[in-house]
Amino acid sequence: MNKKLKTGLLYAALTIIGAIGGGILGKYIMQNEHSIMELIYALVWLFVANLVGVVVHESGHLVCGRKTGYEFVSFRIGSMTWIRENGKLVRKKFSIHGTAGQCILMPPEVEHPEDMPFALYFLGGGLFNLISAAIFLPIGILIPNYYVSIPVVFFGGFSLLQGIINLVPLQLTVPNDGYQILNLCRHKEERVLIYKQLRFNGLLYQGLTPSEIPEELYDFGEDSRGLSELIQATRYLDCKDFQTAERLVASSIDSGKMISLHELEAKSELLFCKIMNGASESEINALYDKELKKYIAASAKTQIAKRRTMYAYDLMITKDMEAAGKEYDAAMAMKQTYPCAGELKSELALIEYVGTKCAA
Repeated sequence: MNKKLKTGLLYAALTIIGAIGGGILGKYIMQNEHSIMELIYALVWLFVANLVGVVVHESGHLVCGRKTGYEFVSFRIGSMTWIRENGKLVRKKFSIHGTAGQCILMPPEVEHPEDMPFALYFLGGGLFNLISAAIFLPIGILIPNYYVSIPVVFFGGFSLLQGIINLVPLQLTVPNDGYQILNLCRHKEERVLIYKQLRFNGLLYQGLTPSEIPEELYDFGEDSRGLSELIQATRYLDCKDFQTAERLVASSIDSGKMISLHELEAKSELLFCKIMNGASESEINALYDKELKKYIAASAKTQIAKRRTMYAYDLMITKDMEAAGKEYDAAMAMKQTYPCAGELKSELALIEYVGTKCAA
């Protein structure tokens, strides 16, 4: 059975489960003649239960990762992100398109990356969801009081749904936990890839810029699905070598192996490189299509790299000084809330370089 068919069948099953659950809830509400306020109460808890399920999921990754020697990097729900700064937990702001939350840990340093512990860390989120569902669903069903039963049942139901969605191997906007576990079990090169990704990201959060990160963490092996070239490009961007960065980013896209989110990220960086390397306006606008515009606009709310790209675009392509000023101000406003210290340092230097180049 191919991947698309399996994904389709899973979504069909989840849709059926949701329809049956909604039908049962609707019938229960109609039979018991609940008021409009009671219906609003249920809808509010529908939203809250989903959010709590995400918190439980990411907490599962945190607990299980820490149990296997991983170091805390960040914990995110929506765009609210917590990092450790000077020994204290500090709230910052960040988000990734297509994800409701994320717990990032850095694996313990090992001599052979393929020996990294991984199963419990990736399994933890879905496992916590299923445990929560097993506890709360039966309790909620047995509770006779409507106002107590609704939040408990919704929380248990969403936990069950999130556990299934995360543990059944799927590659959606990003690969889910089940897909990651399956890949890591089957292929040692995948363990090397994820180990270096997580170590690289952890060091960025600790304050190292891309050019300061050890060179061995840039070698992801031959079958890196274009990620090796994309991440290597960040080193050259940090060093202002935009020609080499453009070549690497273009190579990552040409590999044809990237997931959609990574490909959009690569195209965003390719856009910046082409602007800095003096590409024609027609070439720039051909790349900056409707899909990329939508991705950059959504990501720019919390990602400073997108502000840097649009600042360069407004200054050097459209020559819109007012729009460029707004992008610059928006980037500067992120300084206090941006969670990744090394990335922030590198991006601020790039933004100042763009401004200086245009002023020259």
